[in-house]
Amino acid sequence: MTPVLRNSCLLLLCLCLAPLLARAALAPETRDAYQKYIASLEPRLQAQNQSQRGFLWMDSDPARLLSVRRGNIATEKINSLEVPGGMIQHWIGGEFLPGATLAQVEQVDQDYAAYATIYAPDISNPKVLAHNGDTFVVSYRITKTKVLTAVMDTVHAIQYEPLGPGRLAMQSRSESVRQVDDAGKPSERVLAEGEGDGFLWAMNSYWRMEERDGGVYVECEAVTLSRGVPLGLGAFINPLLQSFAEESLKKTLEAKRKAVHSRQ
Repeated sequence: MTPVLRNSCLLLLCLCLAPLLARAALAPETRDAYQKYIASLEPRLQAQNQSQRGFLWMDSDPARLLSVRRGNIATEKINSLEVPGGMIQHWIGGEFLPGATLAQVEQVDQDYAAYATIYAPDISNPKVLAHNGDTFVVSYRITKTKVLTAVMDTVHAIQYEPLGPGRLAMQSRSESVRQVDDAGKPSERVLAEGEGDGFLWAMNSYWRMEERDGGVYVECEAVTLSRGVPLGLGAFINPLLQSFAEESLKKTLEAKRKAVHSRQ
């Protein structure tokens, strides 16, 4: 790509993204739509957790299962849903960790102090705010960059659910997502929940893990809520948002793989 063409593309990109730089407050109807989506999703996930043969999404496709056994990360978009004032992105991804045990994976997951290293630079300042048995409340700062950079201070309620020998489920539900303006600068300011640019308003993740075949299968369903796409920009912005969601999921799974491998 020539410098002139590159500069033209960047200018076009900036013009298309300009509407996203306007502030977008989280409306009650947007929050309600997300909560309704989660309320309809979680019973299905609970039923899947109790299923003997339908536990893992990866098992439903022999080609997908073979791909992850060969070291690949499989992903699939489940939903990209426009709701009043917002957008719900729902993706699933999975991987196989050869030679790992379920105990090793769980140890990595619960080592929250190490998240700033495991998931750097996306996660920083991790803190355990509360812990009681299989229940944790954890805070950390998220930094995401996809043309634009967004920084959020987040709080998550996390529940581990042992499902018998060799199986474990985990649910992480965001309790608070607050945008940080001028992160790392003297002028840094944490906004009230629901204020800001609306790049991320809520995020839940649902994990299933099974130890078999000489390793551990790990898969995650990630559901996020962000601002809606400005009218007329859907054809350009929607693929960008979807690629961002998929790349984030792949990056998380790859980081988990490396962290588990380093402790084997």
